[in-house]
Amino acid sequence: MVWADSPPPSVTALTLQRRACIVWESGRPSTVFLVKKPNSAKASEKLLEIGLWLQQQGLKVLVERPVHKTEFSQFGIFEPRENDVDFCVTLGGDGTVLHLTSLFVEDEPLPPVVSFAMGTLGFLTPFDVEDYQACLLRVLAANDEPVFCTLRTRKRCEVYWDGQLQRVHHVLNECLVDRGASPNMVMLECFIDGYHITTVQADGLIIATPSGSTAYSMSAGGPMVAPSVPCTLLTPIAPHSLSFRPLIVPESSEIEIHLPPNARSHARASFDGRHTLRMLRDSSIRCTTSACALPMITLGRLDRDWYEGIVQKLKWNVPIRESSPATLKPRPVPQRPLLLKPVDPKPAEESSEASASQDAQGMPAASQTGQDVHASSAAGSTAGSRVSKEVDVPKVLGRNGKRAISEGPAAAS
Repeated sequence: MVWADSPPPSVTALTLQRRACIVWESGRPSTVFLVKKPNSAKASEKLLEIGLWLQQQGLKVLVERPVHKTEFSQFGIFEPRENDVDFCVTLGGDGTVLHLTSLFVEDEPLPPVVSFAMGTLGFLTPFDVEDYQACLLRVLAANDEPVFCTLRTRKRCEVYWDGQLQRVHHVLNECLVDRGASPNMVMLECFIDGYHITTVQADGLIIATPSGSTAYSMSAGGPMVAPSVPCTLLTPIAPHSLSFRPLIVPESSEIEIHLPPNARSHARASFDGRHTLRMLRDSSIRCTTSACALPMITLGRLDRDWYEGIVQKLKWNVPIRESSPATLKPRPVPQRPLLLKPVDPKPAEESSEASASQDAQGMPAASQTGQDVHASSAAGSTAGSRVSKEVDVPKVLGRNGKRAISEGPAAAS
């Protein structure tokens, strides 16, 4: 059996080690749950389009309560303990998939998930949303043509304080224990299968699944692990000891992280980037493998989707000479507001002709800033004569501009 004690109401699966083949017991699914990326107009548009299309196929469509209230009242409301969902559809990135897993009851099996890529970077979203009809038709007809899924390992994290169980969280990516807002390194005692392995002094420690190996753990220097590998990763964040390298242990191992009473400060724990809590001294987190894996429907068999993700999205091991060259762009310089609007000067030829004409008539050159200087076209006219033709002079801006405007006539005389 792939799922824990009993499979979902209308689904069974044939176990193929870490992979499975979906079979609809009733011949066809009847209920689908749609989850979209928040604050995304494009995701909302696609959810409406896919939801209406699924209704035409005879399926009952459910959405989250806030989405039903604000956007799509024509669909049903998802209730974790009341609705029997056959499969789920996500529209977004990896964060949308993580959000989906948090909506179900912690210790119950999860339905298969079809994830369409509408985020920035995703290893859990192999399908193109523009091909949703062909993809979903294949899922609906899973009994006629095999549909494969990868069973993504989840971790059950139990939080203890004063020897009493306080909380239980299931994570798909990682459980993180770090120093939080404290400027000091955190001290953590690490136990594996009841044995004290080491005392960590670092900015934090990541307990990651194979799915989480390409998330925070990879950014902290951990290895990338295919999702079908049954293991757990321990990745330190900026450890004080240079010998503490990332560690891979069997999936069946029980890992306990304990904050000792003599620790300098408290710590902070988070689960898949959510449900953040403060760890007090003498508290601990115990991580075991959850019996409820997440079945992710894939494009192909084995781990092909994962390998394509690290090659295409991460550009893994692509030589620099073969990668697309990046262009270095200068930082844009902000434009200062103009106090006075500058006036373009007359062309050089026209200005020289005006100067030559004034010199021939015995007139001074027009150099007064901010004033119109007129020259008479009649012969023998004096310096104060006017003509209809004006000579524009650019105005001077800023603090010096006021001085130039006030001193212009004097300078011209």
